[in-house]
Amino acid sequence: MKRFLIVDDDELSCKILADVFSEFADCDTAANGRAGYELFVKAIIDGRPYDLICSDIIMPEMNGHEMVFQIRAREESLPITGYIRTRIFMISASGSPDDMTQAILDNDCDDYIVKPFHRDKLKSLLHKYELLEYSNEP
Repeated sequence: MKRFLIVDDDELSCKILADVFSEFADCDTAANGRAGYELFVKAIIDGRPYDLICSDIIMPEMNGHEMVFQIRAREESLPITGYIRTRIFMISASGSPDDMTQAILDNDCDDYIVKPFHRDKLKSLLHKYELLEYSNEP
């Protein structure tokens, strides 16, 4: 089964995403970027990396942009043959083109989700990035 990590300081958003994604993956959650990064590293060390990380941008301790920067730097340093880069979706209440550009182009995220999000949109993104198990596809 796939593994997803949801990083958001808003408990309700975390719960909603976990509820939607639990149909397709085992889900872990973190309340800030620092905790999310630590879970990412632990998953790599344990040999069970995350297939997807969904992260809010504005969070305490470490924001989403800094977390993604550290994740991408860590991935670049991994001497693991065949390691597949983790998919990362940024999630924000801001739908501004500048925020989207910063997340996708500057921070090397795969996609950007605007809150409030809908189940069908999330499922469509999972399908687009081949993150659905075949048994769960429509």
